[in-house]
Amino acid sequence: MMSRSRSVLFVATVAALVAGCSSQAAPPPVGKGRPHSGPAFDQAPAATATAPTPVAAPVAPAPAPTGGHPCDAARLQLPPDSVVARLDGKDVLAKDLGPEAVRAESQALRTYCDTIAQIRDGALENLVDERLIDKAAAADGIDGQAWLRREVDKAIEQPTDEEVASFYEQNKSDTAPPLEAVREQVVAAIVQERQQGAARKLLERLRTEAAVERMLPDVRMPPPDLSDTPSTAGFGPKDAAVHVVEFSDFECPYCARAAAPIADLKKKFGDRVRFSFRHFPLSFHPNARPAAEAAQCAVAQDKFWQFHDAVFARSSELGGGGIRAAAEEAGLDMAKLDACLSAGEAAKQVDEDMAKAQEAGVSGTPSFFLDGRPFEGSPADLESAIAAKLQG
Repeated sequence: MMSRSRSVLFVATVAALVAGCSSQAAPPPVGKGRPHSGPAFDQAPAATATAPTPVAAPVAPAPAPTGGHPCDAARLQLPPDSVVARLDGKDVLAKDLGPEAVRAESQALRTYCDTIAQIRDGALENLVDERLIDKAAAADGIDGQAWLRREVDKAIEQPTDEEVASFYEQNKSDTAPPLEAVREQVVAAIVQERQQGAARKLLERLRTEAAVERMLPDVRMPPPDLSDTPSTAGFGPKDAAVHVVEFSDFECPYCARAAAPIADLKKKFGDRVRFSFRHFPLSFHPNARPAAEAAQCAVAQDKFWQFHDAVFARSSELGGGGIRAAAEEAGLDMAKLDACLSAGEAAKQVDEDMAKAQEAGVSGTPSFFLDGRPFEGSPADLESAIAAKLQG
């Protein structure tokens, strides 16, 4: 029997598909509705899909001050000339606290208002889903749990041996136990993933057939300006209907794993979506910053995406010449690369991306933004969110 410690190592690898590299310890963000969760190999598999947990209807917020944004009602702003202390008899004013304190307060306010909006939106989404399920179940004379279980079970198939082996190979770590030792858990994970997909499609169908009129006030702060700079690498037209921005770290394993599904989304949506890549190299990844600067030099040679793919293909081996090897593989002119790096412009561009990331509240990678708003979820969730945006 496989030990729990070995199982957890394998679980962590699979769960990483919806995780990320973090620059600080922080609680997980509140997701929209029922968040996607990765397969849990050390837990008992769920035999069936379950209906949403009932929640109370959201309470409408108090009206915002006239002429202001709803979030401004929560701003505990100090007038600049407020006396906040006295030192040796001399006044210390609020404006003396410095621009960093102002920036931190602004970010804290954005985080608070965004979290309140996510909580209310999630509660409303769950409530709508629950009532739509109950309505459909009542027409068949059964309860919501039984109806959802029946409909989801009809929509999924048990994985084949080839699918099980493929899933295992795609998600295993170097220390993962043999497939036969975790076959049942792998099958359960695939089934769970299919259940989630089937339930998502089912709820989307129910929503299209119902008259759902949302009147929940939007208390979020206005989104930060994440427009491309002249040096931002992007895919798709700049005037596309939807704009996806990714803040990434070339040495982050989660970013490397996200590259393939994001590439699939680029192919799927074509010129309807603009994908922009921006840098947020984390301090504990020593090769991430040099790779980011080299990537900006690749932009100057119009070979960013070739370099992007070559770096992520060896993201765990960037030290000891790995970055230059990726540059050569991408077809960069090495003399021009060296000259670009020496000039320092690429370093400034990476600094600009990091400043923009901090303004937007990025604390880990990969971090995605959809039309300026932070997006939490898996690539499958991102696909659904993009599709919904395109449908209006």
